[in-house]
Amino acid sequence: MASRRSLAFLFCMLAAPAGAAVVYDNHGLVVEAASGSRNDWNTGQRQTTRGTTITYQGKPLCGKDVGALLYPGRQRIEARAFFCASTAKALETDAVLAYFTSSSANTVLAHLRVVDGALRVNRLSLSTDPDRDRISVTRFEDARQPGWTRVYTSWNETVMIRHAPLAALNLGRGKLLDVADGVAYLAVPPGRDVVEIEPTKRIKDADGYLQIVPAITKFVDTPLAFRAVRMSDGHELARLDFKDTCLRLPAIQFDRPDALSRSSAAPEVAFDEVPAWRASTLQLTQAQGGRAALRLQPGVSLPRKPDCAPG
Repeated sequence: MASRRSLAFLFCMLAAPAGAAVVYDNHGLVVEAASGSRNDWNTGQRQTTRGTTITYQGKPLCGKDVGALLYPGRQRIEARAFFCASTAKALETDAVLAYFTSSSANTVLAHLRVVDGALRVNRLSLSTDPDRDRISVTRFEDARQPGWTRVYTSWNETVMIRHAPLAALNLGRGKLLDVADGVAYLAVPPGRDVVEIEPTKRIKDADGYLQIVPAITKFVDTPLAFRAVRMSDGHELARLDFKDTCLRLPAIQFDRPDALSRSSAAPEVAFDEVPAWRASTLQLTQAQGGRAALRLQPGVSLPRKPDCAPG
C-alpha cells in the first residue's frame, strides 16, 4: 500500500510537465493543466490525456493531507483518504474550483482561495441528499450566464455554482437548455428506468427454513420532459411531461464542444443555437398567484424515434 501511495504522489509531482498551461497563479496557489496523448492498450487507438497539478507554496495538493483539508475535523473516514486534483477552473473572484479524486472515496468538488496568507478549502455539496451527492464526470460546463459554472451529478442532475457569494444550486434532473429572465429551462431526455413488479419476499420452504425471494423488476421506457426552474432558489415553476415514449429531442449539443474531444457526429442544434431553439420550442406562462405552465409553442412538433410504436 505504501508503495502505491508513493507512486501516486510521484505521479502527482510529474503530472504537469514544463510546457503545461498555467490556469491560475496568485498568492502562492498555482494551478497547471497539461494535455497529451497515448495509445490505448486495449484498442490501439490514440487517446487524449489530461493532467492537473495544484500546488500551494510549492507543495502539491496531492496526498492524505488533502483529505483532511476537504473534510476538516477528521470526523469522517474520507478525511484520511488519498486525494489528488483532477480538473480545475480559475474564477474571476480570485479563486479556483477543482475536482479532487481518490481511489477510496467519492470525487469531491471544492472551492480554493487564499485569505490573509492562508489556504481555505471549502467542499461543495451538490445535493441535500447525501446519497445523491455524487459526481460522475469531472468537467466544468458553460452555465450560459456570467459568474456561474455548471456541473452534473451522477444522478443526471444539473447543478449551478454561483461564484460570489459562493453557492451550489441544484436544479434537479435534466440538461440545461437556456437561462432567461431568471428561469432555467432543462430537458429530460427519454431513457429507461427500472420498475419493481413484485417486491422482495421472505418465505419458508418445505423444511421450514426462511428463504429470500429477490424482487422482480423490468426496464421500461421513460418519456421526454421539459422543466422550468427558478434560478433564485431552484424551485420548479412548471413541467411539461409527454406520455408518448416515441418522442425524442433533436441532436442537441448541450455542452460547449471541447477542442480536445471532438465528435464526428454533427449536432442538429449547436451549442450556441440552443437558447434560440428553446425560445422557439417552449413557452412559459406565469399567472398571478405563482402558477405557471410550460407548453410547446404553437405549431411546434418534436421528432420521433424511427420505427417506434408507443405502448
